[in-house]
Amino acid sequence: SLLADTHRLLERARKVQDDVVAAVTDKTATLANTLLPLIREENAQLYERQQIEFYAAVSIDAAVREASQKASSLFDDFDTDTAARQDVYDLLIAVRDSGEVLDAESQRWLTKSISSFERNGLSLSADERASLKRINADLTKLELEYIDRCDDAAELWCTREELDGLDASLLDEMGAGAGAHEGKIRVLLDSNLVHSMQQRVHNSHTRWRVYEAAANTCHANVPLLRQVAALRLEKAKLLGHDSYGSLRMAGRMDSDPVKMQRFIENIVDRLAPVKDTLVSTCRKMKHDDLESRHEEDDGKFYSWDRPYYSERLLSHKYALDSKTVSEYFALDETVTRMLGIFEHVMSLTFQELRKSDSGNSASDGNGDVIIWQDEVQVFAVWDTSSSSSAGSNFLGWLYMDMHPREGKRSGFSDQPVCPAYTNIDGTRKYAATALVCNFDKPTKQKPCLLNHGEVVLLFHELGHAMHDLVSQTQYARFSGASCGDFNEAPSQMLEEWCWYPETLRKLSRHYSNLSPEYMQTWQADVDAGRSKATTGQPDTLPEDLSNALVRSKQAKSIVRTLGLANVSLFELALTSASSSEAVEALDTTLLWHETACKTFSFDMPSKLVPAQANQPMWFTVDGLYVYLASQVYSSDMFATVFKQDPMSKEAGLRYRRTVLENGSSVDEGELLESLLGRAPNTDALFESIRIR
Repeated sequence: SLLADTHRLLERARKVQDDVVAAVTDKTATLANTLLPLIREENAQLYERQQIEFYAAVSIDAAVREASQKASSLFDDFDTDTAARQDVYDLLIAVRDSGEVLDAESQRWLTKSISSFERNGLSLSADERASLKRINADLTKLELEYIDRCDDAAELWCTREELDGLDASLLDEMGAGAGAHEGKIRVLLDSNLVHSMQQRVHNSHTRWRVYEAAANTCHANVPLLRQVAALRLEKAKLLGHDSYGSLRMAGRMDSDPVKMQRFIENIVDRLAPVKDTLVSTCRKMKHDDLESRHEEDDGKFYSWDRPYYSERLLSHKYALDSKTVSEYFALDETVTRMLGIFEHVMSLTFQELRKSDSGNSASDGNGDVIIWQDEVQVFAVWDTSSSSSAGSNFLGWLYMDMHPREGKRSGFSDQPVCPAYTNIDGTRKYAATALVCNFDKPTKQKPCLLNHGEVVLLFHELGHAMHDLVSQTQYARFSGASCGDFNEAPSQMLEEWCWYPETLRKLSRHYSNLSPEYMQTWQADVDAGRSKATTGQPDTLPEDLSNALVRSKQAKSIVRTLGLANVSLFELALTSASSSEAVEALDTTLLWHETACKTFSFDMPSKLVPAQANQPMWFTVDGLYVYLASQVYSSDMFATVFKQDPMSKEAGLRYRRTVLENGSSVDEGELLESLLGRAPNTDALFESIRIR
């Protein structure tokens, strides 16, 4: 069982620590007798630990998910206990001070480990260490409770007229009302449907009801945010920091939360002229729209208006019909084509593992394949670069768990399943990583169609997967993307591929070509006027639509940048409290609306609902500011390496070798300078969103 495996791993880890301490003194500590035993144990533990903790997000068995969460708490307790071991710390210091010359990755492991000890309470008294352990346990419990509640779905009853704008096929799948709800449709508001309805439903009051219901479903999370803020501040003070924001950013590329806030506010200020023009245009569109629908207009523009009128703006200003665009991006076909692009640019190949192949998973004997649900796809990933040696070019496993189900974690992300590392005998333990998404399930009549934003998102998450898979680090802790400011940069850079006409053509194929049933559905939509893709037999994305997408990039980039600035500034404010009085005074609902109004120039609503409380990202992302900070690096990398030819195999392999294969085993600043030939700067970022 997961818990039995967890106890086995932790007992073994404690024994290794105890054995090293018993056998080695400050005078005899070396790489061989101190660091390597600890590193080998950590490698083996992380390989199993990541998989055990992964089940909390995906298992179909509630008992397994619960066991995974309990196991995660046990691992966290072990980490806290390890961080308090003065005897282990003293031996690490002895190795550092011995003058022994270490290889680069071992030296980085030693430096990071010593820093971790010093940042996690080694200097605390026994009572203070007990307090830290309690705080960490309480935080884990509150964070899990918060995230679980975010998966709750609000219920609305609406008439078909009130839902005008949604696909008829989607409405047909919803439950019909009876009794008091006769003539109405039951709408269960999961996070995907909330976004879709706010973007597509024409009735403004329905959009407000959706926004309100989704927020109020998680009202009980509001006090949890304050409790978490209080515990985080207590932890920060215990560890010698003024605020949790200061603790979290210590040791990162960008380590000052005040400077980070100023950086983000500067971006918002520099976007002010174009932002004000966009909001003014949308406000006018709202007025004309409500007037034509004979709905009352109070002359204001609110946060829940943005998705709908941003979509209309793109449609009208850039002749961008998002619904027609989506017909060219059926999920399964788009994934296949994305993998083809990664194969070409990064010299890889993906071989899908069919159920009949499960006993013959890879020629090198690596059969560590897990299947947690029947619909999960598994791909063996191979290196096809000319420098790969025969018999050693297997890289790892890519899993795809793409559709929602009961108990599965909401959202869209890449989740590491197992890290890669090198065994003592030189053999390789291979990486495994999983795309965990919640796209609509296809039917026999129609596939799941992706809008362009979802195409970008999918490419981004696959970028994280590539980072996990191609890493060639010795040690498990450095496998894949690092935490902190650089983590998102490689995937953000890859988003740029989704804005080039050539790449869009390679990614696209009209869904009518994929099966006779889909052809029949599309033809029926054409006859009914529901599809505009009617020029002959559609194939790849037409030039007019790809050009419209490219023209819309600036507006989309500005809206996206403002969105990232909004959540970043809210979270920075949430983590900047430096006193218990400041935490007690936190009104996170008011803070959320004030931040959004300032960032986007929205109007403040008369009724505030806790829209901040249904967002799991406050706990699933280690600092939302990193998305904007890392855009500096991603924009610079793309402009310098790929802008001239995004499909260049030479550039792709150089990027893979220089950045991705090193995982986090090399300082991120050094990786960037090695790739760019200079220190990174903000020029490319501001150029990409057309601000000076």
